[in-house]
Amino acid sequence: MRLSTLEQRLGSDLVQVDAPAGADDPLIQALDIYDARSGEAGGEGTLLSIVSADAMRSDELLRALRAAAGKGCVGVAFKSGVEVPREGSVPVPFERLVREAGLVAVVLAPEVNWREFDALITRLLGENARSLTLAPSTGDKLFAIANTVARVFGGSVAIENHQRDILAHSSVLDQAIDELRTTGILFRRAGDAPVNERRYREVLAANGIVRFERYRSFLPRAAIAIRAGAIPLGTIWVLDPDGEDPAASPLPPERERVLRQAADLAADAMLGEWQTSTRDGARREAALRRMIAGAAQPGDREIVDPSGLANGVLLHCAVPRTQSTAVHTAEIRTSLGRYLATYVPDLVLFSDGNEITALCPAAQVETVREWVVAALSEVDGAARSAIHVGLSDPHPLSTGLPRANEEARRLAALASGVAEQVGTVARLRPQLFFAACLSQLELDSRLVLPEVRQMLDAGSPLAPLAETLECWLEQACSISRTAARLQVHEQTVRYRIRKLRERLGPADGDHRALLIAWAQLSALRLQQSLPRDDGV
Repeated sequence: MRLSTLEQRLGSDLVQVDAPAGADDPLIQALDIYDARSGEAGGEGTLLSIVSADAMRSDELLRALRAAAGKGCVGVAFKSGVEVPREGSVPVPFERLVREAGLVAVVLAPEVNWREFDALITRLLGENARSLTLAPSTGDKLFAIANTVARVFGGSVAIENHQRDILAHSSVLDQAIDELRTTGILFRRAGDAPVNERRYREVLAANGIVRFERYRSFLPRAAIAIRAGAIPLGTIWVLDPDGEDPAASPLPPERERVLRQAADLAADAMLGEWQTSTRDGARREAALRRMIAGAAQPGDREIVDPSGLANGVLLHCAVPRTQSTAVHTAEIRTSLGRYLATYVPDLVLFSDGNEITALCPAAQVETVREWVVAALSEVDGAARSAIHVGLSDPHPLSTGLPRANEEARRLAALASGVAEQVGTVARLRPQLFFAACLSQLELDSRLVLPEVRQMLDAGSPLAPLAETLECWLEQACSISRTAARLQVHEQTVRYRIRKLRERLGPADGDHRALLIAWAQLSALRLQQSLPRDDGV
């Protein structure tokens, strides 16, 4: 990813990128954290995070800056408001010194915590690309690590990637094991226990080991995240037979040491495979973007879907713009990517700002919808309640993706106006019809009846006529049911319908004028209900 796109992707309210004048636009290949006690931080193509810049002495800041330049870092990330005192002059903003060193300054807003920033950069670097697979030698190392930990704990060990696929597990004689772990090993994937979502969030948010007490028939567990610098690659889960009451019995030093060492060793073994899968995912993402834009290059079709399926369903999701947009987008993207990859091996998923797009090579849109609904059920309630997803019908992958993209965007916008979180053509046909009517009315505003414009004005004396017309047609032209619904006398309903006929057209019983007025009312009400930044 080019460093210049970072601000565009995350939003200038969260991060501002300040590059030296005339500098090249470098690629970010990794994210690392500066540690004054270690000379290993940073490297070619790395964005170096100086986490405590506001609390560091000026000589420490300058040493960190020299280290970043000497290691070939592309930029330095730090919180806004950092200044460096100089003798005989006013303090100098740190971003100015970064630019003078030939590096790009990435300035974070004060409210952004570093863990969120790590997660966002990780997402942009391709954390949720295709599933991580391992070379045989790497797998052997992970199995050896799992067995080492299991001998110390006495319980089964599973090493998972970021999509919860089990890459390796222990096979030590007489190790403690439960049904959830056994099922996970058989299917090479972590089980779906009800408490798993909360537990995974805790482990990935923690800086060290997290312990969990027994849950129903599932044995106590200890877990730790596997990280390469700031990039989360996966987790290690250990069944801990002695961990019935973690608060009363702290983890013995030997067990803590071996689990931490296992996480470091696993990160070394997994990093190369993660980088390979990231490059592959970026290549497929770029091919999909070109196909959606109608600018496909030779070979893009095979890159996007090597399985050769004829059709695919395109997904579009727009997260409302708030202070938490970036965090919610990352969470939703992670959940969709992890869940859909289980059922769609050739899933391609990417995000731009607050928008998420995914291609699911599949022939049945309702099947994809079931998967998406299940994936969203794992998302935090605050993030889930504000989003709506559009799923196109299956379109030809070779030529139909531009149309599928427009369709998915339209469906996501229309779903926001009804109680339908995941919209499809079959589920939103009425809304699509009124959207088509609205498009025609926008092309030629002369088609809109003057009486309809008046009826849409809440203060107009014609407003009750609109309410009556809509209710009357909804109740299959039943005067009694309409009166009961509106809580008025039946004669009032008859009077309003007669007035509508007099105003709209011939009073000889022809309902076409009423139907035209109703269709225009519905289309214009749809326009009022849509988010301002979404079109149909």
